[in-house]
Amino acid sequence: MTELRLDGKVAVVTGGAKGIGYGISHKLAQRGAKVVVNGNYRASGAGEEVEVVEEIRALGGEATPVNGAVHDPESAKRIIAKAIEAYGRVDIVVNNAGTSAGPSVPKGPDDAFQEQVAVHIYGSMLTVEAAWPHMVAQGGGSILNVGSMASVGVSFPEVAGSGWNSAYPTVKAGVFGLTRQMAGAGRQHGIKANLLLPRAITPLKLARISGSKLLEWQAEHLHMEPLAASVVYMVHPDFPATGQYFSSAGGRVARVVIATADGYFNPNLTPEDVRDNWAQVWGGQDPDGHIHGFYELLDQDSEHQQLVRLHAALKGHEA
Repeated sequence: MTELRLDGKVAVVTGGAKGIGYGISHKLAQRGAKVVVNGNYRASGAGEEVEVVEEIRALGGEATPVNGAVHDPESAKRIIAKAIEAYGRVDIVVNNAGTSAGPSVPKGPDDAFQEQVAVHIYGSMLTVEAAWPHMVAQGGGSILNVGSMASVGVSFPEVAGSGWNSAYPTVKAGVFGLTRQMAGAGRQHGIKANLLLPRAITPLKLARISGSKLLEWQAEHLHMEPLAASVVYMVHPDFPATGQYFSSAGGRVARVVIATADGYFNPNLTPEDVRDNWAQVWGGQDPDGHIHGFYELLDQDSEHQQLVRLHAALKGHEA
């Protein structure tokens, strides 16, 4: 079996000095990539990215550090410029930098919410904007945005006062759409963009959420190594997908899709129709949550085409 290697590739990992980014930085370097490690611009001990780079170099890898806020336009440019300065190219951008503070429902947006929008959305856009012309000139590249399964809904009942956080899941959900748009724009240039939905226990997470049964289970089972291993293939030139979403946690890697039931159709729909045909609206689902009679929504046009087919079939029937 041929080993997957990233020799000759240059990877930028934002938020690469801590947590999941730390694990990804190490694993990409281990598989031959030259890694630009972007550190936390607010870190109390400035220079954490330097320590990570020194670790990678001590293990025989190639890496260079760069500090800066991804949501600051000039810093984002500088992060990518560091890759060009150090290694002459940029093949991979892992948009991992993030923050998780913010209000709980039903509170409105506050400064922490706005910062999350800036870091997760603007930051990903700005690093890609800076890297894009280099990838186009090279004939391709790989963008891996880091989202969260929290975007489909999450509560933290074991963390006092946290409740149903409205900031982190909302902002991470926005990365779904951003990833698919990046993929669409990149196809003609050989640029792939995908979304990673990771879960792994890191020292950073242990420090924030301690003393819970949930965390104890995760600490035992959700290790960083298998998550980082999955990333190697996701950013490899041979990776066959773009515009897709992938969950990776505890050794399980799986595609995540947005799907819709076939549903109930009546161009003269009434409220009573919805009520009386609720089983069709809801779609088939067994007790374990497995669904049938659904199809994947690849983009807005896929639902439009279903409506076109339904109306065409109706006209054919009437004729």
